[in-house]
Amino acid sequence: MSLTEDERLNLLYEASILDTPPTTEFDAIVRLACSMFDMPMALISFVDEHRQWFKARQGFPLKEAPREHSFCGHVVETGAPLVVEDASKDSRFYANTFVTSSSVQFYAGVPLSEGKTCYGSFCVLDTKIRRFGDRDIEQLYSLASVVVALIREHRQQSLLKEQQRELQLKQARFEQTERSAKVGGFEMDLNTGAIIWSDQIYRTVGLPIGKHMTSEEVIACYAPEERESVRGRIRDILNGSGTGIDKEYRIITPEGQERWIRVVSDIEHLQGEPRRLFGIVQDVSEKVRYEQRLLQAANADPLTGLANRAAYNAHMQRLAAADVQSIGLLLIDVDRLKQVNDILGHATGDLLLKGVASRLDERLGRRGKVFRLGGDEFCVILEGPASAGRMRSLARHLIEYIGRPLEVGGSTINPMITLGGAISECEMDAATLSQNADFALYHAKETRRGSYVQYKPSLRSTIAHRIQVVREVELALNEHRMVPHYQPLVRCADGQVWAFEALARMQRPDGSILPAAQFHEAFTDSSVSHHITTRMLERVATDIRTWMDRGLDFGRVGLNVCASDFMRGDLESRIVAAFTSRGIPFDKLVLEVTETVFLQGLEDTVATTLQRLRKKGLAVALDDFGTGYASLTHLRSLPVDIIKIDKSFIDTMLEDESSLAIVELVLNLARKLKMKVTAEGVETHRQAMCLLEMGCSTLQGYLFSKPMGGEHIGGYLSALKPPFMGNSEPWQKGLHRLG
Repeated sequence: MSLTEDERLNLLYEASILDTPPTTEFDAIVRLACSMFDMPMALISFVDEHRQWFKARQGFPLKEAPREHSFCGHVVETGAPLVVEDASKDSRFYANTFVTSSSVQFYAGVPLSEGKTCYGSFCVLDTKIRRFGDRDIEQLYSLASVVVALIREHRQQSLLKEQQRELQLKQARFEQTERSAKVGGFEMDLNTGAIIWSDQIYRTVGLPIGKHMTSEEVIACYAPEERESVRGRIRDILNGSGTGIDKEYRIITPEGQERWIRVVSDIEHLQGEPRRLFGIVQDVSEKVRYEQRLLQAANADPLTGLANRAAYNAHMQRLAAADVQSIGLLLIDVDRLKQVNDILGHATGDLLLKGVASRLDERLGRRGKVFRLGGDEFCVILEGPASAGRMRSLARHLIEYIGRPLEVGGSTINPMITLGGAISECEMDAATLSQNADFALYHAKETRRGSYVQYKPSLRSTIAHRIQVVREVELALNEHRMVPHYQPLVRCADGQVWAFEALARMQRPDGSILPAAQFHEAFTDSSVSHHITTRMLERVATDIRTWMDRGLDFGRVGLNVCASDFMRGDLESRIVAAFTSRGIPFDKLVLEVTETVFLQGLEDTVATTLQRLRKKGLAVALDDFGTGYASLTHLRSLPVDIIKIDKSFIDTMLEDESSLAIVELVLNLARKLKMKVTAEGVETHRQAMCLLEMGCSTLQGYLFSKPMGGEHIGGYLSALKPPFMGNSEPWQKGLHRLG
């Protein structure tokens, strides 16, 4: 059953978002929408009774507009997406303010709905006629879901502020009570039931001074869990079997305030009969709260305020005692904390941990309990039945949410976390569950940092295999069997070699050669990866010197470097040592880095290192471009000379329009940014000709050559002819047009 318009408006007003100031998060969404759909305008529109008000807008001058004849009003009324490709010809909207005042021709919007509530719409607009397919609508819905989450968070923040104001009011009342006496006297006539209280007891329990009290009204002052025992005590006293007490109780005032009292009482007997109950009531709330704070301090992490390892152990014991089935455990490691501490200082590292803890706590809510186990490790115990799918979904969400840029100590860091998870099975004890999750986390850190691994028994064999591969690579490094093979990069302008990419190969004792894909597990070990780069630098520099001495025109050589090379802080000194000692100019080297290198939380450090190297003459290539989530940002902020389009797009561009569109986009973007572009994985003449027509700078792939040993470079260069010259008229025409 759908909501009435009045009900919808009430829920919109309760969200407390209308006429609020602009916020970074909402503004970022409209900018992202414009970028994604190549649109000049995007709006987050909330529709009330008479108007549409824009919480965020990009490329649009108005802050609000009438609801009548509006696109967004139509979306709210129908609860369905709306696409208007030519508004000037649509009788519903030709009188719309957007059309008449802002020349809007195209509109596409989806509802901002939470449950049955539609707050407004999320839309993109253009001043020209556009087409908008089902895939575009799906992407627009995805962005709208982020907006709805921001609305929900805004509403929760408003509620939290209201609760904080209420808490401050109650605290002020308590401070007034603290300044007065905290002990009052009472008595009860056991014959008549009459009760006499001093003024202070009324103040303590929060009742009007002098109010007539019955025994049931006295009992009602106590907290619900205390009332039955108090009622039984009064009954025993009236029956003559009761005795005096000295005990603490929790009470709830009529205002809902929680307090603790100490009751000390005795019974007066006359002629052997109980006649009067008398005693004192002391407000011991401050003492109890102090004890609670001490207990909390013993069970809370002092840096982040989260529950600590002691609390984690106690919580697991409670779950075990309660025989809870299917417990889910996530172990979370904050990556690169040591590098942050070493480079930016421990104060910044502490701020990073606090930021991660805050995001974990605010995102998990009631879904689980968060603990800091120590150092860079956190954990989450999932409440309720756990499933592998639920844990994977939660882990992906946490990786994305925590990975947002974080301002700490004057630096911007993209926090990265790695997670391992396990689920209790049958009668699995807490220690086994913890071991399994720890095992999964270990595997994730060693092989897939920044991702999530779910425990399964086969992980044992996987890790054993990885250890074996790492040992083989370490042995190959010690025996100088790690060698570079070179694959040419061919200029589109003339079909000649522009550069070679050095690819790591491992030579087995029998002489056979293994490509990097067959020992890729070794690169996850930072020490081994660092050693491989050092060995490759030495071998590449030696080969370059040999080719220079032979007078070979080989251009440049591209060398892949990884995150560990930057984190060690010695990449520049290793390059300088290898090249200077052999008299090689630095402009012979291209450093190839993948986007994952920039996503380690130390983007500024990476950028600074690359900038210094570029000043020495090196070029920088962004490898596997298009496979990461923030590549465009990196092109804007990082020192990059060359873009290498990932092979996955080249493989499918002739059959898949989206891949072709991405390739065209990258080429146009690079042209405007004055960057070179290399297409990786070119294997067919059709691919090469298509890239040539689009203006690609250089090509690389099996069409020109597989990777070869350094000793074959001379023969390859001397025998090289453009592979499409001769009988291929299209190639010749393409060459003529380019040059």
